[in-house]
Amino acid sequence: MLADLAVGKVLSGELVTDLSLNNNNFAYVSQFVDNQMVMETPRDELKFVLDNQGCSQNEIQLRITEIASYLGIIDLLDINEKRLSGGQKQLVNLASALILKPKVLLLDEPTSQLDPIAAEKLLQVVHKINEELNVTVLLVEHEIDRAIRYANRLLVMEEGSLIEDAPVDKGLRDIYQNPHLKNYLTQVDRLILELNLPTDQQLPLSNKEVGLLINQHRTSLKSVPRKILVDTTAENILEIKRLNFRFDFNGPQIINNVSFELKRGQSYCVIGPNGMGKTTLLKTMTQQLKPQSGKILFAGHKVQNDFYQKVFVLPQNPAILFMEDTVAEEIKYQLQLSRRDTTFEAVLEKFSLKGLEKTSPYDLSGGQQEFLALALGFIKNPQILFLDEPTKGLDPNKKLELGQMLNQFQKTGGTVFVNSHDLLFAARFFDQIAMMFDGKISQFTTPTVFFKDKFFYTTEINKALRETFPLALSWEDIKRSES
Repeated sequence: MLADLAVGKVLSGELVTDLSLNNNNFAYVSQFVDNQMVMETPRDELKFVLDNQGCSQNEIQLRITEIASYLGIIDLLDINEKRLSGGQKQLVNLASALILKPKVLLLDEPTSQLDPIAAEKLLQVVHKINEELNVTVLLVEHEIDRAIRYANRLLVMEEGSLIEDAPVDKGLRDIYQNPHLKNYLTQVDRLILELNLPTDQQLPLSNKEVGLLINQHRTSLKSVPRKILVDTTAENILEIKRLNFRFDFNGPQIINNVSFELKRGQSYCVIGPNGMGKTTLLKTMTQQLKPQSGKILFAGHKVQNDFYQKVFVLPQNPAILFMEDTVAEEIKYQLQLSRRDTTFEAVLEKFSLKGLEKTSPYDLSGGQQEFLALALGFIKNPQILFLDEPTKGLDPNKKLELGQMLNQFQKTGGTVFVNSHDLLFAARFFDQIAMMFDGKISQFTTPTVFFKDKFFYTTEINKALRETFPLALSWEDIKRSES
């Protein structure tokens, strides 16, 4: 009955649904945003979906109007898909699913490429659909901080097996008892469980509940935010001076008079809403797009032909980097090019690719593709790593591994420049953070300075504890006071 959704060969068991349901009652949104859009504009994409359902032109117009208004994508309807950010494409993909009026909605990491505010709004919409339209929602997610508050049950899969299927409160408490799964917990729930603070509330706790609980025990707690040593004497490895870019002569200014420097051995993270120019900035900095004006200096000189030999660029879609038929061939080819003394086996071990040697890079999961691409970048041993949304598709444990790799890369003199919607990742692992909006970029500052006065663009711990411990950004920043 669900043959269109089932991929691969079923070895045993069966898929059973209500007899009144058929394939038209199921809608699916993939984690690979570029794989779902087949038309040039969102309007054509939505029209294509409804044309296939045999809808009249009047019905098509009404449904497009309704769903575009509901998801706030009216301004995107006639923009070429090549100009849409990953997050904007994800909203269009969700619209394509909902426009079918499904009874079951299947979502595969739907917020992975959305900025924090857009992600929250999307989940609120999904919750509203679930509650008001009685649509069943099955959401697959690595990052549960936002989604878990809307869920009725929590299911956990490990190595192909379902190891947990329980009400949310029990599921979260069971996760905490599993050392391998602890990092999946929401930050505020992890904090309360780690501190062993008494509460009769069901998990997940709200930020308000956690704030009140911490305030009650504040005398026995202390804040120990991460210390960042900024080397002001380090040389500039890259200088951006008055950079400007637009796609069309009369089009909007995507990069608007942007200037900043990257210092050797430092890490930089740019955050901000979808569609504000972060990816375009990275492409312009790395010579993939030619700016209308401004200067880019690498190690004090104009960018030369050997620039790409000295840097590595990870795009939002890592699959475009792959050239070989298998994971093993990709890694061995890069090892030959770089002539590094790193062994093939060491790369497999470090980037969790063991057992995938004969797999096509295109058959890997989103997170595995991300780590394979990162492996190719680290083998290259560049002076600068440019990474566009490197944590999408990664589970919390893999995010920690990536952060530690980046910090180690810095210790050897490497510089890291990242675009990300992952505020917790930015707070934990980067020296300098800035926000991009409307083509302009703010000054880079340390995480504690950047996040402490933000209302929406900050971590959940900072939202919960801003009245008691305003510099705390993650659960690790709050400890028991020494007696």
